[in-house]
Amino acid sequence: MMHYYFSDKAHIFWDDVIEAVVIRWNSTAQEDEFRVPLNKLIELAVIKKAKKALIDKSPKMVLAEDVNWLSAEWLPKLLDAGIQYTATVTTENTFPTVDMRETIGKDTTEFNYHDFDDIHNAVGWLSGVPA
Repeated sequence: MMHYYFSDKAHIFWDDVIEAVVIRWNSTAQEDEFRVPLNKLIELAVIKKAKKALIDKSPKMVLAEDVNWLSAEWLPKLLDAGIQYTATVTTENTFPTVDMRETIGKDTTEFNYHDFDDIHNAVGWLSGVPA
């Protein structure tokens, strides 16, 4: 495991076992506390030439004011960084939900995205796709 970024809000690292960049949210974040870790995830994806990302937002709620930034700016950068497979861990209390395919607004045949209820299923799915 290669630790890349850590704050009281999020932890970014490279997982050698599933060959993916990973973000684990520790608490609710907004504005820069939300955007900086997500941009660090993209930086690490570029460094590792990653094709897979795991976003564990189970303990975190995405705030409405950050959804537009996530959709308009961050997701296109994630794709440009080379990510082709994304597993997101969500819970029922995660609000709002973002449909990544609709958000990208382009042909997503090169992008495979799945939501999971728990981290174990997300890791299992990512483990089964090529790096």
